[in-house]
Amino acid sequence: MYRPCAHRGWTGVLAAFLLIALPACTSFKGMFHPEEDPKMAALQREMRQMTNANAATQKTIEDIFGRLDVLETRFDNLDETVEGLSNRPEPAPTVPDKEPSSSEIVQKPQATEKAVTEPAPKKPTSKVVIKKAAVSPKRSPEREYEKALAAYTQHRYDEALALLKGFLQDYPEHHLADNAQYWVGEIYYDIENYPNAILAFKEVVTHYGDENKAPDALLKIGYAYVALDDPNNARIFLRRVIKNYPFSKAETKARAKLKELENL
Repeated sequence: MYRPCAHRGWTGVLAAFLLIALPACTSFKGMFHPEEDPKMAALQREMRQMTNANAATQKTIEDIFGRLDVLETRFDNLDETVEGLSNRPEPAPTVPDKEPSSSEIVQKPQATEKAVTEPAPKKPTSKVVIKKAAVSPKRSPEREYEKALAAYTQHRYDEALALLKGFLQDYPEHHLADNAQYWVGEIYYDIENYPNAILAFKEVVTHYGDENKAPDALLKIGYAYVALDDPNNARIFLRRVIKNYPFSKAETKARAKLKELENL
């Protein structure tokens, strides 16, 4: 038999339960984090991508530096190898074997009846002594230049002149060639051979104009013309010193010499 009162009782209980459960569900939902903002999520993804890209770039740079270190080590080893080969002494020239002299040649005994029955004596072997040729030390341009300069400072002008000209003939492109040519001019200047001194100094200016001896050579040309009593040419070359090589010691000397010529 249907009992509406009982049904309404159960309905009330269920409604009361829902009223109690709804706030609980609401508070339970609040325990979780709200959904993330899409812009913030995109920004975070971009930051992570930039971080990964920076890490990859840093790794690439470290690899490049590592390879550079390896190349530098190889170049250092190559320089040491080349230096070792350049310092290797030249092999000694081979000496042909000396032919035995007539006194060292042993005559073969004539065959006799006894030699037929008995074995012939063995021919004594003679030792040929080979003397090793003395190996001359390797010529050094610097040693040749120093030898010539020592002869000049000791006033052995003929010897110094020959050595300097030989140096210029053998090493025309050496970094000391301008110095050698300059000292040729100085020798002629010291022995008062001023025309040859001018020619030698002009060689310095013409062929080694950018080297350290060019200003002094140009100055000494002016001095040589003064010694030849040719002040006009002297002024020309002294002024070239002032124009071409300002702020040099040669310029100061050129100005002083020009002042002397003005007072003559």
